[in-house]
Amino acid sequence: MNPRLFFLIFAILIHVPTYLSADDAQYATCGELLQCANIPNIGYPFWGESRPESCGYPGFQLTNCQGDAPIITMERLQFRVLAMDNEAQSLTVARQDMWNQTCPTYLYNTTLDYNLFSYAPNQQNITLLYDCIAIQTQTIPYQFDCNVNSTASISYFTSGTLSLPSIPNNITVCNKSVTVPVNQTSGTALSSSSATVREMEAALGAGFELQWAANNTRCTQCSESGGRCGYNTNTLSFACYCSDQPYPLTCNSAASGMYSLILLVFCGFRSYGFQGADYLFSFFLTIVIPGMKFIQSYKVDLQIPVNLGGLPSSSEAS
Repeated sequence: MNPRLFFLIFAILIHVPTYLSADDAQYATCGELLQCANIPNIGYPFWGESRPESCGYPGFQLTNCQGDAPIITMERLQFRVLAMDNEAQSLTVARQDMWNQTCPTYLYNTTLDYNLFSYAPNQQNITLLYDCIAIQTQTIPYQFDCNVNSTASISYFTSGTLSLPSIPNNITVCNKSVTVPVNQTSGTALSSSSATVREMEAALGAGFELQWAANNTRCTQCSESGGRCGYNTNTLSFACYCSDQPYPLTCNSAASGMYSLILLVFCGFRSYGFQGADYLFSFFLTIVIPGMKFIQSYKVDLQIPVNLGGLPSSSEAS
């Protein structure tokens, strides 16, 4: 046999199993979901603990995974993560500084990174007024006691957003105000004339819902192509980790890669005068490629452990 032809066949035989079984390191790493505190199976865009930033997105780091609830930091505030909904791309959070208390050390309004998060529908604000003098008014009927700077003072709460100058007769009787979102059900209950401090504390504890934005559309496209979503910390951009290598958007399909391999074989055989090259090429196009597509779809339906370089096997997905 011609030595160059032998070398071509040998190179192809080496390439085929490598192509079919290649497993990119980031693809494998990002297939490991995170258990953080009481919330299991956390994936993109969140990261933290053993899950690296390259498997998530900036601004979605979770901490306190060994505690009683995950913590996410936005601006200068920490929030307890109470629930996640990957399908809706939303999470329910509560302010950590107001968890089981209504008198935080620092009186900050609730702020978000609006490039990453937005309030879900059916949320509303309540206003907490601190360091007040005693007033007799029906406008702000809900009073509770709170220490401000180690000094006992009177505080009030009301549903909605209330600025200090809007208190009756434009007299500022409270020195501090804090706006906190709650879900609409809780907010409506606090509008009642019979609302209590206990209901206000329960509303703060129930938290509020946010929707996240972390290249959601790109991640969907990446996942549908068999990839795993992540973030390239070198280029500071979205990455789609696939079984063979990372791609900017979606994975190259197994069939696409096999077409390139078949074309290489065909050109090599034709260049060395192999008379059956045309028949072999036709065989791959009409039999092998459709067969690969069938096996891959069969694998997805039945979750059998076959890996053709596309979708992860059932053992990888678990």
